[in-house]
Amino acid sequence: MKSNFKEFESKAKDYQYFGDEPPLIKFTIREDYVRQKYDDKMLMSIGGLENIFMSDIFNKKILKFNAIFLHSSAILYKGKAYLFSADSGVGKSTHTKLWIKKFGAENVQIINDDKPIIRFIDNDWYVYGSPFDGGSGVNTNTRAMLGGIVFLERAQTNSIVKLNKKDVFPMLYKNTIKLSLDDEYADYMLTTADKLISENNFYLLKCNTDIESAGICEKFLTDGR
Repeated sequence: MKSNFKEFESKAKDYQYFGDEPPLIKFTIREDYVRQKYDDKMLMSIGGLENIFMSDIFNKKILKFNAIFLHSSAILYKGKAYLFSADSGVGKSTHTKLWIKKFGAENVQIINDDKPIIRFIDNDWYVYGSPFDGGSGVNTNTRAMLGGIVFLERAQTNSIVKLNKKDVFPMLYKNTIKLSLDDEYADYMLTTADKLISENNFYLLKCNTDIESAGICEKFLTDGR
């Protein structure tokens, strides 16, 4: 990915590759297109707007490689990646911060706070960091085996259940790429989503902002129920 503005370069410096393998994906966005779309009344820089465009293209193109992004906050805990997905404002970032508070920053690492990548490769499912973090600035170039995906809902009391497979797709679809997909890429997305659902565990956590929500969630996930 080649950018026109410095903002993306600073975000992506930890993802630079200096080997000899050719890229599977290669693209750039014309500078004049970004400038045409930019309005100085926007609550972001022109480089920030370019990042949004690049994220949209990247997250579309990875669909051809058994990969899909999920709007979520992803953590690394005891060698596995757990993703917490919710609508904006529900508190996925707040919840992952509770994990850090509860179990310690030495034990919990945030992989990406907005757009981690899930990919089937090497005969298993893995989670990857990406430089696209929704402006939070929290992302790392990390790969870890997928441990589980948790959808969040606000509630007065904390509880967690394992979801039935048939209930997962609407939640997953709501929080991944779906706009501007032609038939080919829509098919890639649906195929990957179906495989992801059939081969992994998904949970619904109803929670408040008490630190014990992290404790209840961690116990349920690691007990393997």
